[in-house]
Amino acid sequence: MSPQTTRRYRTAKKIQAAAIDLAVRDGLANVTTEAIARHSGISTRTFFNYYPYKEAALVGPPPDYPADAVERFVAGTGRLIDDLDRLIEAHLLRFLDEREMLAHLFRLADTDPKLGALRNSAILARRAQMRELLSRRIRGADPQMIEILAAAIVAATNAATKQWLSGERDDFIATARDNLALILPAARMLDRGSADAGRS
Repeated sequence: MSPQTTRRYRTAKKIQAAAIDLAVRDGLANVTTEAIARHSGISTRTFFNYYPYKEAALVGPPPDYPADAVERFVAGTGRLIDDLDRLIEAHLLRFLDEREMLAHLFRLADTDPKLGALRNSAILARRAQMRELLSRRIRGADPQMIEILAAAIVAATNAATKQWLSGERDDFIATARDNLALILPAARMLDRGSADAGRS
């Protein structure tokens, strides 16, 4: 990231933290963009330079995969799962200090339809990004297989996020790694009878 991009990202995260703090304290319905701006130490005008409305501020900046990790993944020549592991680790490391804040966000999204829809849109956007990265990495691959693989990868990391935020697992990176490792055995279940699948 350039210094300007880094500053902008930090400000966007500061606004997100303020928005979630107010929503937890006062209830989402009682939060205004003006209150978020005050709590962030910025003007309302500056708020709108970052987010169009309060729910967008709660969701925060798009959680794109880190640019340097993306380029390493696309240019990688090793096993895909190993290079994917490094990409996902670089992606998730940025959120390790945000566990409590993200747990609040997920609980709020479960009770607010607009916020929930925005969270789902972010997941779809991340799936599209993964599809693009896989297409760049595995040139000439069947687009349908790429689509299915991208969906499985994002589902694995989303499941890890929920396990981590709920307290079911404490190591976010290890949980994501374990879930990614389940993609291939899970696919093999399609070729088994139900009794065999239950014993796997």
